[in-house]
Amino acid sequence: MAAGAARGRLPVKLSVILPCFNGSATLAVQLEALTRQDWPGGWEVIAVDNGSTDNSLEIVRRYQDRLPGLKIVQAYTPGTKRLGVAHSYNTGIKAATGDAFVFCEADDEVAPGWLQAMGEALADHPFVVARLEHRKLNPPWVLPPSTEGERYSGLSRASTPPYLEWGSGAAFGLQRSLYMALGPLSVEFPMSHDMEYCWRAQAAGYSLYLEPRAVVHYREKTRLKARFLQGCNWAIDDTRLERHYGVEPPRFALLRHGAYMLRMMPLGLGVALAATTGRVEAKRSLADWIWNFGWAVGKARALMQAPGPSRLPWSRARQ
Repeated sequence: MAAGAARGRLPVKLSVILPCFNGSATLAVQLEALTRQDWPGGWEVIAVDNGSTDNSLEIVRRYQDRLPGLKIVQAYTPGTKRLGVAHSYNTGIKAATGDAFVFCEADDEVAPGWLQAMGEALADHPFVVARLEHRKLNPPWVLPPSTEGERYSGLSRASTPPYLEWGSGAAFGLQRSLYMALGPLSVEFPMSHDMEYCWRAQAAGYSLYLEPRAVVHYREKTRLKARFLQGCNWAIDDTRLERHYGVEPPRFALLRHGAYMLRMMPLGLGVALAATTGRVEAKRSLADWIWNFGWAVGKARALMQAPGPSRLPWSRARQ
């Protein structure tokens, strides 16, 4: 059987992996949503705390009798560097007993029927991605200016080689056999660990299956500083990931990117002035500009860094 072939419909036990770091403001919303899920093959919830300093653990413990097989595991070792969400997922999987793992996060909300749909899909597909919905948990002004906020988001395709598909790690479903074959999620890419894992899977011969019935309500960043930092950090990580796969920037990339940033400046002043009117569209344009300018800053920082050796060139990954 080929690496990416379906293994046939089998009853599977599911392990829901829920990482958390200081998520008290939103965590209960996700936990309540999980209490409304069901799966006849049996399931458990692994809550992974990454050294929270708020009352996140107290909130999780309130659901001890409301969620099946709830376990709380610790991903953070005091006195050491705190690793990111990829490390939390890996830690949760180590404690999991399921045949497949379903990911969700402390600031989102899984929709009714999400677990049933993911379980049925994982009986046939090694790598399943749920859809992301943007409207329920977010004010109108942080939704993208296109119709993105009015529809379900599915798989994306990279705009650079190797032009592979990827999905959000907040919506992953993985058969245990796939995880054992590919290894743990990479902690070297704190923001782009999900893209890296999707690319790694496709390089190994697996395909991504989008399950349209499984929906995750996704929460966007609403503070402008947080949006800027998110865009900045994603650009840095994505550029590092491209280099990891042997994709080098084109000639004069930094010079061209600098010119692009200069062109962005007057546009930012315009949208900032328009946003003072309080109109939703104007605020949305500002939120979008802030994120994109963060991306531009992060891309510039990444381009100025000396590239390291590409440990996994695409030409070798396909062999």
